Amino acid sequence: MERPKEGGRATCVADSSVSWDGAPLPDYPTGRPRVTVVHYEVAPHARLALHRHPVINAGMVLRGELTVVADDGRERSFRAGEGVIEMVGRLHYGENRGEEPVELVMVYAGSDGLPLSEPAE
Repeated sequence: MERPKEGGRATCVADSSVSWDGAPLPDYPTGRPRVTVVHYEVAPHARLALHRHPVINAGMVLRGELTVVADDGRERSFRAGEGVIEMVGRLHYGENRGEEPVELVMVYAGSDGLPLSEPAE
């Protein structure tokens, strides 16, 4: 990791070649690269729809606690300040079980024409 200039600080919150469930991340897609940064807010007690990501994505929880639940029932909770390396190609959903909103930023590394996520069929 590049060191910040004088007066700055850098903290690595996630660094891995596997997703949070231990599965190896796939190769990057071919084609013209496309990087997308998304800021999400999840209301208290809200559950996101079941979906999968066709591209690698990772981010950081800024506020609250997000629980990600895989299609086999495995789950992991991520709290403010923690990095998330999301599953790719696997059905899952996120859920805010807390009393305050969850705020997180995710970065998607894909290619032109690929969606960030796909709903469950």
